[in-house]
Amino acid sequence: MSFTDPAKSQPVICPQCSAEVPQVPGRGKVKRYCNPSHGRTWRTRMRSAGWL
Repeated sequence: MSFTDPAKSQPVICPQCSAEVPQVPGRGKVKRYCNPSHGRTWRTRMRSAGWL
């Protein structure tokens, strides 16, 4: 990870399935999950573990 490049130009790995998540250049948030169900599953798992 480079701290000199914008976050949207760097690859992101989905924490649920370890797939590389493609980013769309421009405005908006960085996509962290490959699909919405993986984000939901990850947040549920972390919440049950006491992290969120």
